[in-house]
Amino acid sequence: MKINDLFLEHYKGNESFVARVQDWINQSERYHKPIITPFLNETECALVEKICGKQTPYRMDGGYPNATLKRVVFFSEDDFSLVVCLCATFNTKFETIGHRDVLGALMNIGIERNQLGDLWVNDNMIVCYTSQKQADYIIQNCTKIKRSNIEFKVSDRHYEQIVKKERFTTTISSERLDNVVSAMIQKSRSIAQEYIVSQKVRVNHEILEETSKLCNNGDTISIRGVGKFIYLGKLKTTRKDRILIEFEKYS
Repeated sequence: MKINDLFLEHYKGNESFVARVQDWINQSERYHKPIITPFLNETECALVEKICGKQTPYRMDGGYPNATLKRVVFFSEDDFSLVVCLCATFNTKFETIGHRDVLGALMNIGIERNQLGDLWVNDNMIVCYTSQKQADYIIQNCTKIKRSNIEFKVSDRHYEQIVKKERFTTTISSERLDNVVSAMIQKSRSIAQEYIVSQKVRVNHEILEETSKLCNNGDTISIRGVGKFIYLGKLKTTRKDRILIEFEKYS
């Protein structure tokens, strides 16, 4: 499929990634073989879904249903796993290891970030999703993080990351995007409009510049420099005709 300017107009700000997706699709069609991508973030996965629609066969896999980072395979009839789960433990009495420490250690042995999926540290356990090829390399080469000896192993269980969220309620005049963003960033509506127009706001992983768009229950709203939110919707209308809304913020 050849990309034209009219097609790219629908993906303003993401033209280079869209071209890359089309190249993956073209390769799989030309050579009649599955093409597997590196790990893609939520915005990139949403773009793949939009580009492929129901016309191009594809499958995503991040290791568990709500994974943030996922790999995509195009034109594959086989239901093989695209990722494996690596786990390692350490003694918390002698060492404190965080996400940054693990990521730094993996990058120091030559692993690029897009070769790693979701990665977190929970108490004394490190969990990391990656490909089988990278898993073998990590097991052999990442044997120490800070001062702790580490032994990564492939886990039969695919752990799920538990994300903490705080719930808030507030009143707004309408469910327009600028009003909702204003409530989330706790600033004036005019400042919220500036955020939206300057492409700092994504709704369901897509940049929106239309300040008057109405928000829907369950919308994911990401605000650059502030955080990620889930708009839960309207609870009731107050006596002063204001709307009591509820939303969650990822901690």
